[in-house]
Amino acid sequence: MCWSILLFFYFFIFAFGVHFKGGTITWAPIDPYDNRTSINITITQSYLWTLTHVQCSNNVPTGTSSSSSANLICVADCLTDGGYSTAPINILTKCTWTSSSLDMMKSEASKQTTLSAGAHFYLAYKGGDWASLHDPPKPGLPWTILTYIDLRKRSDGLINTPPVAKFVSPQYAIVNRTVQINIPVSDVNAGDVVRCRWSTNTSTDECGGICYPNTVPYSTTLSNCTITFTGHKAGVLYAVAMQVEDFLNSTSNTPMSSVPVQMLIYVQPEPNCLIKPIISPLDRCLEVQVGDLISFNIFIMNLCTPTVTQIADFVVSGDVTGMSRSNLTTSPTNLSLSYVSFTWTPHINQIGSNQLCVLAFTSENLQSDTYCATFIVSNSSNRCLTTISTTITSTTTRTTTTSTTTRTTTTSTTTRTTTTSTTTKTTTTSTTITTTTISMTTTTTSSTITSTTTSIVTTAFTSSTTSTSIISNVTPTTTTNAPGEIHTNFPRLSSLID
Repeated sequence: MCWSILLFFYFFIFAFGVHFKGGTITWAPIDPYDNRTSINITITQSYLWTLTHVQCSNNVPTGTSSSSSANLICVADCLTDGGYSTAPINILTKCTWTSSSLDMMKSEASKQTTLSAGAHFYLAYKGGDWASLHDPPKPGLPWTILTYIDLRKRSDGLINTPPVAKFVSPQYAIVNRTVQINIPVSDVNAGDVVRCRWSTNTSTDECGGICYPNTVPYSTTLSNCTITFTGHKAGVLYAVAMQVEDFLNSTSNTPMSSVPVQMLIYVQPEPNCLIKPIISPLDRCLEVQVGDLISFNIFIMNLCTPTVTQIADFVVSGDVTGMSRSNLTTSPTNLSLSYVSFTWTPHINQIGSNQLCVLAFTSENLQSDTYCATFIVSNSSNRCLTTISTTITSTTTRTTTTSTTTRTTTTSTTTRTTTTSTTTKTTTTSTTITTTTISMTTTTTSSTITSTTTSIVTTAFTSSTTSTSIISNVTPTTTTNAPGEIHTNFPRLSSLID
Protein backbone atom coordinates (compact mmCIF):
# COMPACT_ATOMS: atom_id res chain seq x y z
CA MET A 1 0.00 0.00 0.00
CA CYS A 2 2.77 2.43 0.96
CA TRP A 3 4.64 1.54 -2.24
CA SER A 4 1.59 2.35 -4.39
CA ILE A 5 1.13 5.71 -2.63
CA LEU A 6 4.79 6.51 -3.22
CA LEU A 7 4.50 5.63 -6.91
CA PHE A 8 1.40 7.82 -7.23
CA PHE A 9 3.21 10.70 -5.52
CA TYR A 10 6.13 10.60 -7.97
CA PHE A 11 3.79 10.24 -10.95
CA PHE A 12 1.78 13.25 -9.73
CA ILE A 13 4.87 15.45 -9.60
CA PHE A 14 6.18 14.21 -12.94
CA ALA A 15 2.88 14.50 -14.79
CA PHE A 16 1.84 17.91 -13.52
CA GLY A 17 4.85 19.57 -11.94
CA VAL A 18 7.52 18.95 -14.56
CA HIS A 19 5.08 19.89 -17.31
CA PHE A 20 3.78 23.09 -15.75
CA LYS A 21 4.72 26.07 -17.96
CA GLY A 22 3.55 29.03 -15.88
CA GLY A 23 0.48 31.19 -15.56
CA THR A 24 -1.25 34.11 -13.88
CA ILE A 25 -4.04 34.87 -11.40
CA THR A 26 -6.12 38.00 -11.69
CA TRP A 27 -9.42 39.31 -10.31
CA ALA A 28 -12.00 42.03 -10.94
CA PRO A 29 -15.07 43.44 -9.16
CA ILE A 30 -18.40 42.63 -10.80
CA ASP A 31 -19.46 46.25 -10.20
CA PRO A 32 -16.69 48.77 -9.43
CA TYR A 33 -19.35 51.24 -8.20
CA ASP A 34 -20.75 48.78 -5.64
CA ASN A 35 -21.41 50.48 -2.27
CA ARG A 36 -22.77 47.46 -0.43
CA THR A 37 -21.10 45.84 2.57
CA SER A 38 -20.46 42.68 0.53
CA ILE A 39 -18.66 42.86 -2.82
CA ASN A 40 -18.85 40.28 -5.61
CA ILE A 41 -15.60 39.67 -7.49
CA THR A 42 -14.40 37.26 -10.16
CA ILE A 43 -11.07 35.47 -9.67
CA THR A 44 -9.52 34.13 -12.89
CA GLN A 45 -6.76 31.52 -13.05
CA SER A 46 -4.84 30.87 -16.30
CA TYR A 47 -2.17 28.18 -16.55
CA LEU A 48 -0.09 26.63 -19.36
CA TRP A 49 0.91 22.96 -19.67
CA THR A 50 2.74 20.46 -21.87
CA LEU A 51 -0.02 18.96 -24.01
CA THR A 52 1.51 15.49 -24.38
CA HIS A 53 1.63 15.01 -20.60
CA VAL A 54 -1.48 16.81 -19.31
CA GLN A 55 -4.85 15.84 -20.72
CA CYS A 56 -7.12 18.54 -22.13
CA SER A 57 -10.26 18.22 -20.00
CA ASN A 58 -12.87 20.20 -18.08
CA ASN A 59 -11.02 19.68 -14.79
CA VAL A 60 -7.33 20.21 -15.37
CA PRO A 61 -5.58 19.47 -12.05
CA THR A 62 -3.00 22.15 -11.51
CA GLY A 63 -0.71 19.53 -10.02
CA THR A 64 1.01 20.15 -6.76
CA SER A 65 3.01 18.13 -4.29
CA SER A 66 1.29 16.29 -1.45
CA SER A 67 1.98 19.13 1.01
CA SER A 68 0.09 21.69 -1.07
CA SER A 69 -3.54 22.70 -0.83
CA ALA A 70 -6.09 22.05 -3.56
CA ASN A 71 -7.26 25.64 -3.18
CA LEU A 72 -5.93 29.11 -3.75
CA ILE A 73 -4.82 30.06 -0.25
CA CYS A 74 -4.44 33.31 1.65
CA VAL A 75 -0.76 33.78 2.55
CA ALA A 76 -0.65 37.29 4.05
CA ASP A 77 -3.04 39.85 5.63
CA CYS A 78 -5.51 36.99 6.16
CA LEU A 79 -7.27 38.81 9.04
CA THR A 80 -8.63 41.19 6.41
CA ASP A 81 -9.42 38.60 3.72
CA GLY A 82 -13.13 39.50 3.88
CA GLY A 83 -14.17 35.92 4.63
CA TYR A 84 -12.30 34.31 1.73
CA SER A 85 -10.67 31.59 3.88
CA THR A 86 -14.08 30.28 4.94
CA ALA A 87 -14.97 29.47 1.30
CA PRO A 88 -11.74 29.25 -0.73
CA ILE A 89 -11.64 28.73 -4.49
CA ASN A 90 -10.17 25.46 -5.78
CA ILE A 91 -7.45 25.23 -8.40
CA LEU A 92 -9.31 23.14 -10.98
CA THR A 93 -9.37 24.79 -14.40
CA LYS A 94 -10.82 24.02 -17.83
CA CYS A 95 -8.79 23.34 -20.97
CA THR A 96 -9.47 26.25 -23.34
CA TRP A 97 -7.09 25.64 -26.27
CA THR A 98 -4.29 23.39 -27.42
CA SER A 99 -1.44 23.51 -29.93
CA SER A 100 -0.05 20.20 -31.13
CA SER A 101 2.82 21.85 -33.04
CA LEU A 102 3.94 23.70 -29.91
CA ASP A 103 2.96 20.86 -27.54
CA MET A 104 1.07 23.42 -25.48
CA MET A 105 -2.22 23.54 -23.61
CA LYS A 106 -3.90 26.42 -21.78
CA SER A 107 -6.42 25.98 -18.97
CA GLU A 108 -8.54 28.69 -17.37
CA ALA A 109 -11.24 29.14 -14.75
CA SER A 110 -13.20 32.23 -13.70
CA LYS A 111 -15.07 31.83 -10.42
CA GLN A 112 -17.11 34.32 -8.41
CA THR A 113 -16.85 34.88 -4.69
CA THR A 114 -18.34 37.38 -2.24
CA LEU A 115 -16.07 39.25 0.16
CA SER A 116 -16.57 41.96 2.75
CA ALA A 117 -16.17 45.53 1.51
CA GLY A 118 -12.69 46.81 2.27
CA ALA A 119 -11.06 43.37 2.17
CA HIS A 120 -7.37 43.31 1.25
CA PHE A 121 -5.09 40.26 1.29
CA TYR A 122 -2.55 38.16 -0.66
CA LEU A 123 -3.82 35.07 -2.50
CA ALA A 124 -1.51 32.38 -3.89
CA TYR A 125 -1.29 29.10 -5.71
CA LYS A 126 1.63 27.16 -4.20
CA GLY A 127 3.04 23.89 -5.46
CA GLY A 128 5.88 22.13 -7.18
CA ASP A 129 7.86 21.22 -9.06
CA TRP A 130 9.10 23.20 -12.04
CA ALA A 131 10.98 21.38 -14.77
CA SER A 132 14.76 21.36 -14.52
CA LEU A 133 15.81 24.98 -15.04
CA HIS A 134 18.96 26.97 -15.77
CA ASP A 135 22.50 25.86 -16.60
CA PRO A 136 23.78 24.08 -14.57
CA PRO A 137 20.35 22.50 -14.02
CA LYS A 138 18.26 23.29 -10.94
CA PRO A 139 15.57 20.58 -10.67
CA GLY A 140 12.56 20.41 -8.37
CA LEU A 141 12.10 24.13 -7.68
CA PRO A 142 8.73 24.98 -6.04
CA TRP A 143 6.34 27.58 -7.41
CA THR A 144 4.31 30.35 -5.82
CA ILE A 145 2.00 32.46 -7.98
CA LEU A 146 0.65 35.35 -5.92
CA THR A 147 -1.92 38.09 -6.50
CA TYR A 148 -2.86 41.02 -4.26
CA ILE A 149 -6.59 41.75 -3.84
CA ASP A 150 -7.68 45.13 -2.44
CA LEU A 151 -11.38 46.06 -2.32
CA ARG A 152 -10.90 49.34 -0.47
CA LYS A 153 -12.26 52.33 -2.37
CA ARG A 154 -9.81 54.33 -4.46
CA SER A 155 -9.54 58.10 -4.02
CA ASP A 156 -11.88 58.48 -7.01
CA GLY A 157 -14.57 56.42 -5.25
CA LEU A 158 -14.22 53.26 -7.35
CA ILE A 159 -13.27 49.73 -6.41
CA ASN A 160 -10.06 49.11 -8.31
CA THR A 161 -9.84 46.76 -11.29
CA PRO A 162 -6.29 45.37 -11.66
CA PRO A 163 -4.33 45.30 -14.92
CA VAL A 164 -4.37 42.29 -17.22
CA ALA A 165 -1.28 40.69 -18.82
CA LYS A 166 -1.50 38.66 -22.05
CA PHE A 167 1.32 36.18 -22.71
CA VAL A 168 2.19 32.60 -23.68
CA SER A 169 4.76 30.24 -22.25
CA PRO A 170 7.32 29.22 -23.20
CA GLN A 171 8.83 32.09 -25.10
CA TYR A 172 11.53 31.11 -27.61
CA ALA A 173 14.96 32.76 -27.77
CA ILE A 174 17.65 31.97 -30.35
CA VAL A 175 20.99 30.99 -28.87
CA ASN A 176 23.54 33.84 -28.57
CA ARG A 177 21.02 36.42 -29.77
CA THR A 178 19.49 39.07 -27.52
CA VAL A 179 15.71 39.06 -27.59
CA GLN A 180 13.23 41.52 -26.12
CA ILE A 181 10.10 39.84 -24.78
CA ASN A 182 7.27 42.34 -24.43
CA ILE A 183 4.42 41.50 -22.05
CA PRO A 184 1.25 43.26 -23.31
CA VAL A 185 -0.62 44.79 -20.37
CA SER A 186 -3.86 46.76 -20.20
CA ASP A 187 -5.91 48.51 -17.52
CA VAL A 188 -9.59 49.45 -17.76
CA ASN A 189 -9.24 52.31 -15.26
CA ALA A 190 -8.42 55.36 -17.37
CA GLY A 191 -5.36 57.24 -16.15
CA ASP A 192 -3.88 54.41 -14.10
CA VAL A 193 -0.13 53.87 -14.47
CA VAL A 194 0.94 50.24 -15.00
CA ARG A 195 4.44 49.08 -14.02
CA CYS A 196 6.21 45.72 -14.01
CA ARG A 197 8.85 44.49 -11.55
CA TRP A 198 10.57 41.24 -10.69
CA SER A 199 8.72 39.09 -8.14
CA THR A 200 10.49 38.80 -4.78
CA ASN A 201 10.61 36.55 -1.73
CA THR A 202 11.05 39.00 1.11
CA SER A 203 8.15 39.72 3.47
CA THR A 204 5.79 37.75 1.19
CA ASP A 205 6.80 34.90 -1.11
CA GLU A 206 5.79 35.89 -4.66
CA CYS A 207 7.91 33.50 -6.70
CA GLY A 208 8.84 30.27 -4.91
CA GLY A 209 12.08 28.90 -6.36
CA ILE A 210 12.27 31.07 -9.49
CA CYS A 211 12.90 34.50 -7.94
CA TYR A 212 15.16 36.81 -9.95
CA PRO A 213 18.04 36.31 -10.69
CA ASN A 214 18.14 32.63 -9.66
CA THR A 215 16.73 31.12 -12.86
CA VAL A 216 17.80 33.53 -15.64
CA PRO A 217 21.17 34.59 -17.09
CA TYR A 218 22.73 37.46 -15.14
CA SER A 219 22.42 39.85 -18.09
CA THR A 220 18.60 39.58 -18.03
CA THR A 221 16.80 42.87 -17.36
CA LEU A 222 13.21 44.09 -17.03
CA SER A 223 12.10 47.57 -18.12
CA ASN A 224 8.65 48.88 -19.07
CA CYS A 225 7.22 45.33 -18.99
CA THR A 226 9.83 44.18 -21.52
CA ILE A 227 12.36 41.46 -20.66
CA THR A 228 15.77 41.67 -22.35
CA PHE A 229 17.26 38.18 -22.48
CA THR A 230 20.29 36.43 -23.99
CA GLY A 231 20.76 32.67 -23.78
CA HIS A 232 24.22 31.27 -24.49
CA LYS A 233 23.45 27.54 -24.60
CA ALA A 234 20.82 25.88 -26.76
CA GLY A 235 18.41 23.45 -25.15
CA VAL A 236 18.30 25.22 -21.78
CA LEU A 237 15.03 26.22 -20.09
CA TYR A 238 14.75 29.33 -17.90
CA ALA A 239 11.89 30.70 -15.79
CA VAL A 240 10.89 34.28 -14.99
CA ALA A 241 8.51 35.65 -12.37
CA MET A 242 7.26 39.22 -12.41
CA GLN A 243 4.45 41.30 -10.92
CA VAL A 244 2.26 43.68 -12.95
CA GLU A 245 0.97 46.51 -10.74
CA ASP A 246 -1.24 49.56 -11.20
CA PHE A 247 -0.82 52.96 -9.56
CA LEU A 248 -3.23 55.88 -9.28
CA ASN A 249 -0.80 58.26 -11.01
CA SER A 250 2.82 58.60 -12.10
CA THR A 251 4.00 59.93 -8.70
CA SER A 252 2.40 57.17 -6.62
CA ASN A 253 4.58 54.38 -5.22
CA THR A 254 1.77 52.38 -3.60
CA PRO A 255 0.30 49.69 -5.88
CA MET A 256 -3.47 49.25 -5.86
CA SER A 257 -3.15 45.62 -6.99
CA SER A 258 -0.51 43.12 -8.04
CA VAL A 259 -0.92 40.47 -10.76
CA PRO A 260 1.66 37.68 -11.32
CA VAL A 261 3.22 36.68 -14.63
CA GLN A 262 5.30 33.48 -14.56
CA MET A 263 6.59 31.84 -17.72
CA LEU A 264 9.40 29.83 -19.28
CA ILE A 265 12.00 30.91 -21.84
CA TYR A 266 13.51 28.19 -24.01
CA VAL A 267 16.85 28.74 -25.77
CA GLN A 268 16.73 27.06 -29.17
CA PRO A 269 19.38 26.47 -31.86
CA GLU A 270 19.64 28.99 -34.66
CA PRO A 271 16.90 28.32 -37.24
CA ASN A 272 17.44 28.18 -41.00
CA CYS A 273 15.52 31.44 -41.42
CA LEU A 274 15.91 34.26 -38.90
CA ILE A 275 13.12 36.52 -40.20
CA LYS A 276 10.14 36.42 -37.87
CA PRO A 277 6.59 36.40 -39.27
CA ILE A 278 4.52 39.57 -39.36
CA ILE A 279 0.89 39.93 -38.28
CA SER A 280 -0.93 42.54 -40.35
CA PRO A 281 -2.94 44.96 -38.16
CA LEU A 282 -6.68 45.15 -38.65
CA ASP A 283 -7.78 48.04 -40.87
CA ARG A 284 -11.47 48.04 -39.97
CA CYS A 285 -13.52 50.01 -37.47
CA LEU A 286 -13.42 48.11 -34.18
CA GLU A 287 -16.43 49.68 -32.48
CA VAL A 288 -19.12 47.02 -32.12
CA GLN A 289 -22.76 47.22 -31.09
CA VAL A 290 -24.22 44.78 -28.57
CA GLY A 291 -25.94 41.91 -30.39
CA ASP A 292 -24.35 42.57 -33.79
CA LEU A 293 -22.43 39.72 -35.42
CA ILE A 294 -19.00 40.76 -36.71
CA SER A 295 -16.44 38.78 -38.66
CA PHE A 296 -12.88 39.57 -39.66
CA ASN A 297 -9.61 37.94 -40.72
CA ILE A 298 -6.16 38.34 -39.20
CA PHE A 299 -3.36 37.78 -41.72
CA ILE A 300 0.16 36.48 -41.13
CA MET A 301 3.01 37.03 -43.59
CA ASN A 302 5.82 34.47 -43.77
CA LEU A 303 8.92 36.37 -44.89
CA CYS A 304 10.98 33.18 -45.14
CA THR A 305 11.02 30.90 -48.18
CA PRO A 306 7.99 28.58 -47.77
CA THR A 307 10.09 25.55 -48.68
CA VAL A 308 12.42 26.36 -45.74
CA THR A 309 9.88 27.23 -43.03
CA GLN A 310 6.11 27.71 -42.83
CA ILE A 311 3.62 29.38 -40.50
CA ALA A 312 2.93 26.47 -38.17
CA ASP A 313 0.66 27.91 -35.51
CA PHE A 314 -1.43 30.89 -34.49
CA VAL A 315 -1.88 31.43 -30.76
CA VAL A 316 -4.39 33.64 -28.95
CA SER A 317 -2.53 34.82 -25.85
CA GLY A 318 -5.46 36.97 -24.71
CA ASP A 319 -8.92 36.07 -25.92
CA VAL A 320 -12.32 37.76 -25.87
CA THR A 321 -15.20 35.86 -24.28
CA GLY A 322 -17.51 34.39 -26.92
CA MET A 323 -15.18 35.10 -29.86
CA SER A 324 -14.67 32.04 -32.05
CA ARG A 325 -12.00 31.44 -34.66
CA SER A 326 -11.21 29.10 -37.53
CA ASN A 327 -8.15 26.96 -38.00
CA LEU A 328 -5.02 28.49 -39.48
CA THR A 329 -5.41 28.56 -43.27
CA THR A 330 -2.72 29.04 -45.92
CA SER A 331 -3.66 30.87 -49.10
CA PRO A 332 -3.81 28.45 -52.06
CA THR A 333 -2.39 31.14 -54.36
CA ASN A 334 0.24 32.61 -52.02
CA LEU A 335 2.04 30.15 -49.74
CA SER A 336 3.60 33.03 -47.80
CA LEU A 337 0.20 34.27 -46.64
CA SER A 338 -1.90 32.63 -43.91
CA TYR A 339 -4.96 33.81 -42.05
CA VAL A 340 -7.43 33.01 -39.28
CA SER A 341 -11.12 33.99 -39.43
CA PHE A 342 -12.91 35.32 -36.33
CA THR A 343 -16.60 35.78 -35.52
CA TRP A 344 -18.16 37.40 -32.46
CA THR A 345 -21.49 38.65 -31.15
CA PRO A 346 -20.84 40.84 -28.08
CA HIS A 347 -23.20 40.66 -25.10
CA ILE A 348 -24.50 43.42 -22.85
CA ASN A 349 -22.01 42.55 -20.09
CA GLN A 350 -19.13 43.18 -22.51
CA ILE A 351 -19.81 46.91 -22.95
CA GLY A 352 -16.46 48.70 -22.83
CA SER A 353 -13.00 47.56 -23.90
CA ASN A 354 -12.32 43.96 -24.96
CA GLN A 355 -8.73 43.16 -25.93
CA LEU A 356 -7.65 40.41 -28.31
CA CYS A 357 -3.93 39.48 -28.39
CA VAL A 358 -2.39 37.02 -30.86
CA LEU A 359 0.98 35.82 -32.13
CA ALA A 360 2.22 33.40 -34.77
CA PHE A 361 4.95 30.74 -34.84
CA THR A 362 6.92 29.28 -37.72
CA SER A 363 7.73 25.59 -38.04
CA GLU A 364 11.14 26.44 -36.50
CA ASN A 365 9.47 28.03 -33.43
CA LEU A 366 10.36 31.56 -34.50
CA GLN A 367 7.60 33.75 -33.09
CA SER A 368 6.10 37.01 -34.29
CA ASP A 369 5.64 40.08 -32.14
CA THR A 370 2.43 39.98 -30.13
CA TYR A 371 -0.37 41.93 -31.82
CA CYS A 372 -3.28 43.28 -29.74
CA ALA A 373 -6.52 44.92 -30.88
CA THR A 374 -9.04 46.50 -28.51
CA PHE A 375 -12.71 46.26 -29.48
CA ILE A 376 -15.07 48.87 -28.03
CA VAL A 377 -18.55 47.48 -27.34
CA SER A 378 -21.43 49.95 -26.97
CA ASN A 379 -25.21 50.10 -27.02
CA SER A 380 -25.17 53.04 -29.40
CA SER A 381 -25.81 52.80 -33.12
CA ASN A 382 -23.24 55.55 -33.73
CA ARG A 383 -20.27 53.73 -35.17
CA CYS A 384 -16.79 55.09 -35.64
CA LEU A 385 -16.64 57.03 -38.90
CA THR A 386 -12.92 57.43 -39.36
CA THR A 387 -10.41 54.60 -39.51
CA ILE A 388 -6.68 55.31 -39.57
CA SER A 389 -4.72 52.16 -40.28
CA THR A 390 -1.31 51.44 -38.89
CA THR A 391 0.37 51.86 -42.26
CA ILE A 392 -1.59 54.73 -43.82
CA THR A 393 -3.17 57.93 -42.61
CA SER A 394 -5.86 59.42 -44.85
CA THR A 395 -7.02 63.01 -44.39
CA THR A 396 -9.80 64.58 -46.46
CA THR A 397 -10.38 68.34 -46.60
CA ARG A 398 -13.35 70.05 -48.35
CA THR A 399 -13.52 73.76 -49.23
CA THR A 400 -16.50 75.54 -50.83
CA THR A 401 -16.71 78.98 -52.47
CA THR A 402 -19.96 80.97 -52.68
CA SER A 403 -21.79 81.54 -55.94
CA THR A 404 -22.17 85.05 -57.45
CA THR A 405 -23.42 86.26 -60.80
CA THR A 406 -22.61 89.72 -62.27
CA ARG A 407 -23.34 91.25 -65.67
CA THR A 408 -21.05 94.02 -66.99
CA THR A 409 -20.55 95.82 -70.29
CA THR A 410 -16.94 96.44 -71.27
CA THR A 411 -15.00 97.80 -74.22
CA SER A 412 -12.38 95.43 -75.48
CA THR A 413 -9.37 96.59 -77.50
CA THR A 414 -7.31 93.94 -79.19
CA THR A 415 -3.88 94.57 -80.67
CA ARG A 416 -2.31 91.88 -82.81
CA THR A 417 1.34 92.01 -83.85
CA THR A 418 2.82 89.66 -86.41
CA THR A 419 6.55 89.52 -87.00
CA THR A 420 8.41 87.69 -89.72
CA SER A 421 12.08 87.76 -90.68
CA THR A 422 11.49 90.66 -93.04
CA THR A 423 8.17 92.31 -92.17
CA THR A 424 6.43 93.51 -89.03
CA LYS A 425 2.65 94.02 -89.31
CA THR A 426 0.45 95.53 -86.58
CA THR A 427 -3.35 95.39 -86.66
CA THR A 428 -5.50 97.16 -84.04
CA THR A 429 -9.23 96.48 -83.72
CA SER A 430 -11.47 98.35 -81.31
CA THR A 431 -14.84 96.82 -80.49
CA THR A 432 -17.43 97.20 -77.78
CA ILE A 433 -18.97 93.96 -76.40
CA THR A 434 -21.19 92.92 -73.52
CA THR A 435 -19.73 90.20 -71.28
CA THR A 436 -21.62 88.15 -68.70
CA THR A 437 -19.46 86.72 -65.92
CA ILE A 438 -20.77 83.87 -63.74
CA SER A 439 -18.91 82.55 -60.69
CA MET A 440 -20.00 78.95 -60.02
CA THR A 441 -20.07 77.11 -56.70
CA THR A 442 -17.04 74.82 -56.45
CA THR A 443 -16.00 72.08 -54.06
CA THR A 444 -12.36 71.19 -53.66
CA THR A 445 -11.27 67.94 -52.06
CA SER A 446 -7.69 67.25 -51.13
CA SER A 447 -6.31 63.98 -49.75
CA THR A 448 -3.07 63.50 -47.90
CA ILE A 449 -1.57 60.05 -47.44
CA THR A 450 1.32 59.52 -45.06
CA SER A 451 3.08 56.52 -43.55
CA THR A 452 2.81 55.89 -39.81
CA THR A 453 3.86 53.24 -37.29
CA THR A 454 1.80 50.26 -36.27
CA SER A 455 -0.09 52.07 -33.50
CA ILE A 456 -3.68 52.51 -34.62
CA VAL A 457 -5.57 55.62 -33.52
CA THR A 458 -9.23 56.10 -34.34
CA THR A 459 -12.27 57.52 -32.70
CA ALA A 460 -13.30 54.07 -31.60
CA PHE A 461 -10.49 51.56 -31.30
CA THR A 462 -6.87 50.96 -30.49
CA SER A 463 -4.52 48.41 -31.93
CA SER A 464 -0.86 47.86 -31.26
CA THR A 465 2.07 45.60 -31.92
CA THR A 466 5.70 45.70 -30.90
CA SER A 467 7.22 46.28 -34.33
CA THR A 468 6.47 48.06 -37.58
CA SER A 469 4.44 46.12 -40.10
CA ILE A 470 5.19 46.96 -43.74
CA ILE A 471 2.95 46.13 -46.67
CA SER A 472 4.46 46.90 -50.06
CA ASN A 473 2.72 47.99 -53.24
CA VAL A 474 -0.42 49.23 -51.49
CA THR A 475 -2.10 51.98 -53.51
CA PRO A 476 -5.24 53.76 -52.30
CA THR A 477 -8.10 54.40 -54.71
CA THR A 478 -10.59 57.23 -54.48
CA THR A 479 -14.19 56.83 -55.59
CA THR A 480 -16.99 59.37 -55.70
CA ASN A 481 -20.12 57.94 -54.07
CA ALA A 482 -22.34 61.01 -54.16
CA PRO A 483 -21.94 64.72 -55.01
CA GLY A 484 -19.54 66.19 -52.50
CA GLU A 485 -18.79 62.79 -50.86
CA ILE A 486 -15.35 61.23 -51.30
CA HIS A 487 -14.37 57.84 -49.82
CA THR A 488 -10.75 56.74 -49.79
CA ASN A 489 -10.41 52.96 -49.95
CA PHE A 490 -7.25 50.97 -49.23
CA PRO A 491 -6.87 47.41 -50.58
CA ARG A 492 -7.60 44.76 -47.97
CA LEU A 493 -5.35 41.74 -47.58
CA SER A 494 -8.36 39.53 -48.32
CA SER A 495 -7.98 40.51 -51.97
CA LEU A 496 -4.54 38.91 -51.96
CA ILE A 497 -5.90 35.44 -51.26
CA ASP A 498 -8.68 35.34 -53.83
